[in-house]
Amino acid sequence: MKSTSPCFNLWVRDFAVPAPRVGSIEAQSGFGRGAEQGQELHLRVQIRKGGEDEDYQPEVPIAQEFERDGYCFKIGGRMDGFYDRKLPLVPQIEEIKTSFNIFELKQKLRDSGSLHPYCLQLRTYGYFYWLQNKIIPELSFHLVSTRKTDSDDVPVQLNVGDYEEWLDRRLEELVDEARRSEKRTLRRQKISSEFTFPFENPRPGQKELIQSIEEGMQTKERMWIQAPTGLGKTAGVLYPVLREALGRGQRVVYVTPKNSQHAVAEDAVLRFQQTGSPVKALTITAKGKICFKNEPLCNPDYCEYSKDYYTKVAEHSLIEVLARKKNLTAKVFKKLGEEYQVCPFELQMEAAQEVDTVICDYNYAFAPQGIVSRLSANGLGQVGKPNLVVDEAHNLPSRGMDYYSPSLSSVVLEKMREEFRELPSRFRIEAEELLDDCIVAIIGCRPDGPAEPGKGRADKRSSKIEPPSGPFQEQDLKLRTFLSRYLDSEVEIKPRDVILRISFYWSEFTDALEYLQDPSRTEFFTTFTHHSSGGIIKIVCCDASKMLQACYQDYEQVVGFSATLKPFDYYSKLSGLNPETVRFSEFQSPFQKVNRKVLIIPQISTKYSERERNYSKIAEAVRRIAELRRGNYFVFFSSFDFLGRVLDCFSTPEGFTILRQARDMKKSEIEEFLEHLKSEVAPTLLFAVQGGVFSEGVDYPGNMIIGAFIVGPPLPVFDLEREEMREYYQTNYGSGFDYAYTYPAMAKAVQAAGRVIRSETDRGIIVLMDSRFIHPSYTRTLPRDWFSYSALELVSNEILREISDFWKTES
Repeated sequence: MKSTSPCFNLWVRDFAVPAPRVGSIEAQSGFGRGAEQGQELHLRVQIRKGGEDEDYQPEVPIAQEFERDGYCFKIGGRMDGFYDRKLPLVPQIEEIKTSFNIFELKQKLRDSGSLHPYCLQLRTYGYFYWLQNKIIPELSFHLVSTRKTDSDDVPVQLNVGDYEEWLDRRLEELVDEARRSEKRTLRRQKISSEFTFPFENPRPGQKELIQSIEEGMQTKERMWIQAPTGLGKTAGVLYPVLREALGRGQRVVYVTPKNSQHAVAEDAVLRFQQTGSPVKALTITAKGKICFKNEPLCNPDYCEYSKDYYTKVAEHSLIEVLARKKNLTAKVFKKLGEEYQVCPFELQMEAAQEVDTVICDYNYAFAPQGIVSRLSANGLGQVGKPNLVVDEAHNLPSRGMDYYSPSLSSVVLEKMREEFRELPSRFRIEAEELLDDCIVAIIGCRPDGPAEPGKGRADKRSSKIEPPSGPFQEQDLKLRTFLSRYLDSEVEIKPRDVILRISFYWSEFTDALEYLQDPSRTEFFTTFTHHSSGGIIKIVCCDASKMLQACYQDYEQVVGFSATLKPFDYYSKLSGLNPETVRFSEFQSPFQKVNRKVLIIPQISTKYSERERNYSKIAEAVRRIAELRRGNYFVFFSSFDFLGRVLDCFSTPEGFTILRQARDMKKSEIEEFLEHLKSEVAPTLLFAVQGGVFSEGVDYPGNMIIGAFIVGPPLPVFDLEREEMREYYQTNYGSGFDYAYTYPAMAKAVQAAGRVIRSETDRGIIVLMDSRFIHPSYTRTLPRDWFSYSALELVSNEILREISDFWKTES
């Protein structure tokens, strides 16, 4: 007879944990649902074993239902390997576990005994098989090294009585979790049913934006939305996405490219709360900022907050404490962390289940070692998966490529030498030898003969090389082994510890090397760049779409938005989405067009070969236009060098102040510039670069800025790396130059232009300088409300008169 009790589905990996929780935060704790490691190695082992033994079956599903206190729990999973032995032989269940150091993992399994989650998982499969077949199978781990060819087998015993004692405790826990989950789901559904938009009079376009998203969610389409600044797109996107998620008892994960952009989402949630919606939000503070230790190293031998973390959280019922908190801030997590000696960063992850909106950086959802699975993990009774909102989505393709493009520099390593000499004497000599070996390995990749020149203005010091493997991975093993001994000692770990830095620096590179072992992965290549004192070896990923695509599988609805997402095909493909199944929408500015003047000056050329004779033209045009109306203007360039050359010949208009963006400006210096613009003490021309700190993610309301000069599209440098990317894009997308140069440049240009009009009362001018701004491949990236039919409409024969008339006209 089929059970009528509420039924909850769990994976074995979430079910098979100690009851109550015990253990520390460490690499081989068995807790957490981080990115799966060694999946290809896992598959290779299964294929080999299947070829060796005809009784072997990979990925065999098994499930079992349990009832307790009116609840039904269906536990399911897949056995990595099952040997279907016939009597008198006994069937065998095998779990494959990959690890950098299988001997450490083997020792950890022995030390933890039956309480290690891996052991509980394997015994759970064995127990289910026994329940269903009345035969106790043989159980074993097959441990495989991710760095070497080492492997080992570890037998595990199933004692039915001991297992059932644990099972009883675990089911009691699940009953408590189910009751909390039901309350949480009812709370969310109630919020959803009463959820109202926080503004009584939505801006023009906001209603249409909300309606478009609601329609997309009904058809379960991925959505990519271009909407201009000032439309109120953050609230307009988050409102329907959150309401839909809450209706299913779920939550929203909201990601931004920069921590500084979290405030916009936080403000939207605050407005929801102020209008009566008791939604809970959590902004994840980076581990390095919230960690109590000098280095954010989760090792119980080094960090007392990692040691026995799970034990302390269970003993003090900290999950229940977090569930009762209305406002979960870094201050709350630090206070609990200090009081109970537990990791505040990990507490944030625990709280992610309890809140309705998680706000965090792209890294947590998309980076190779991200925690996407933990953010998207389901609680009992939740329908479907969380929803994902991607803010400033035009950044995603390039950020994705960066995640998979690590480099190693002999120059960077050489600069560490002085720090190595300050190490304790018992480590110094061996550490310096390791450093020397690392530098030799990098320089050893230098190709013989002349370096390959790139096309155009290519950097002739760079060459494309075959990816290294053996020596780098052997060096990685040596570094990790040394690091383990270093941490086990009583040496004081100081901030930016040099041994930690070199170990992580090297392992990030060797981890990415795994992608190059597959010859079909043509989106990766390796370069070597010569320097007088050595060189840089770099793995370049020119297309992270496959990796990004896998991340979306953890979410129910996906909505990405930005003011610059054209052409949609380009952004969707490189973001891991299929243009044929993505719902695209573009919304126009809600503000009156009479408040904005957009003009193109095609007579000016910013091409590299023609810049010399255009510096004075650019300077003169900026000066004469700025003199027409005193106020604050941005002059955005493609590079600092270009900026400096124009500024050298610039004649400052009378009464104006000149500010100049510098490389690597400190936060205090940036804030000083912004305060100057806000004060309006004097009309100001701020010379800056496109794609820099002043051109994206910053609002300039009112008269902080009344105009922006976009001096040419900031095309990437024509070097070997970019030209290899162009060839890849031409082969795979049929649009090499546009994908490699035009579209990335125009995203920065349009973002910079978008700084001018930020509200209904703003008035301002946008002047684009370069003939390329009227070329079709460039104009197809521009917002559609800038012109009616053609960008040629923005070209004027009397630009000074038109701008003068614009300023005379009151809206």
